[in-house]
Amino acid sequence: MTPDRHIVIGLTGNLGSGKSTVGRFAGEFGARVIDSDQTVRDLLTNDSELASSIQGAFGSEVMLDGRPDRAALARIVFDDPSELARLEEILYPRVGERTAELLAETTAAPATVIEAIKIVEGPNVDRLDALWLVVAPPEVQIERATATGRISAAEAQRRMAVQSSPDDKERLFRARRPGRRVWRIDNGADLQALQQRVAAVWEQTLAYGASPTLDTS
Repeated sequence: MTPDRHIVIGLTGNLGSGKSTVGRFAGEFGARVIDSDQTVRDLLTNDSELASSIQGAFGSEVMLDGRPDRAALARIVFDDPSELARLEEILYPRVGERTAELLAETTAAPATVIEAIKIVEGPNVDRLDALWLVVAPPEVQIERATATGRISAAEAQRRMAVQSSPDDKERLFRARRPGRRVWRIDNGADLQALQQRVAAVWEQTLAYGASPTLDTS
């Protein structure tokens, strides 16, 4: 079943949960996927006004070749929630604007998935008709997060400690978007099981989008 109108799905999950893999499967099933992390990368590379604001807030030590250095910023903000909040205050308005531009582009897809680790907490939550929340056991998250060798287990644990829990994300979404559906996607098993789960949730979400009882006010 396809929806009578284009629906927007928020896709979130904490470090190592596998939300990017879920996003890839959603794209394979026919969704248009907007990767907010890529949106941020593009803005940091191309938006000189944003770069200037970040330099003014955090100093020249976070700049590399005239652009914000993501690694340098990460070392600051992941150790200090107040610094993370300061960065988000600068980034969120531009991310929201850019996402609105991407959503306005014509697409034949029946739904758009906006993938972001803080979709519920950020400016794009007001655009969402439904939420996909990817969850996995903490030990599995750490194993996945460290598999590439880019961060240590200790660093993964520090980052996970400052992220809101799946329960907190669901509660906040329900408070900010009352009446909208939430699907939890368990990614504690293998890829085949995850693919099957995403396929089922995709069909359920399309059916939900086609329902005349969906409150879109």
